[in-house]
Amino acid sequence: MGLHLIELEEGFSCYASGEFEARFIYQEIFKDNNYEQSGLPEAPFVIDVGANIGLFSLYMKQKYPAARVIAFEPAPENRQALRQNLELHQADGVTVYPYAVGSEACEATFTYYPAMPGNSTLHPEEKALQKRLMSERLGEQAATDLFQATTITVQVDRLSRFLAEHHPEATTVDLLKIDVEGAELEVLRGIDDGDWAKVRNVLLEVDNTEGALAEIEALLREKGFTVASEPVPLMWEEMQLYYVTAHR
Repeated sequence: MGLHLIELEEGFSCYASGEFEARFIYQEIFKDNNYEQSGLPEAPFVIDVGANIGLFSLYMKQKYPAARVIAFEPAPENRQALRQNLELHQADGVTVYPYAVGSEACEATFTYYPAMPGNSTLHPEEKALQKRLMSERLGEQAATDLFQATTITVQVDRLSRFLAEHHPEATTVDLLKIDVEGAELEVLRGIDDGDWAKVRNVLLEVDNTEGALAEIEALLREKGFTVASEPVPLMWEEMQLYYVTAHR
């Protein structure tokens, strides 16, 4: 399939392997403002876990040109698109790490979907419902094509390790965004208490078909956040996808 340049609207193009998904994510972030956060400083320090092809990082740089962003993306093709998109939009101040983020350092098998790279995951078993719904509503062949997968071995490490080794100067994390297709709790459990104290805002997307939402909300409240959740718009209700926002 490979990367190709897609014009998402007049004046905004990006490199992507899956046009269908890129258009959906662009609508979600840039047009519907579902990732809008109020109260951030002029030059926020932002962590983008599950950066995919970089649309969220670009959105933050568009809104906050002085922002510093660290972006984690384990899939090589996604990471190539991310770097090309940063260059295309002349977005500096973004550091890209070729890692998945989790609760401990390890190697893991990562399932990559070239037609829907944003759905790529450490937990492919959680995609069964989505694939079934797509088969019912888009047709079996379309679902099969969209979920055609390859597997790769990726490095996983804890977020606190990256902060300690590469960003010891960061005393505040203004926004932690997490979109990791089923590994949200693992990311959160890889944050030390000392680093939790630095985090001001959290935004993540959660699949609640296995009941993860309540556990994530409880963990965030335990860490001192005010938490709110709402269904992800434009998604089938049966998928039980939620945005969780947490603020100090």
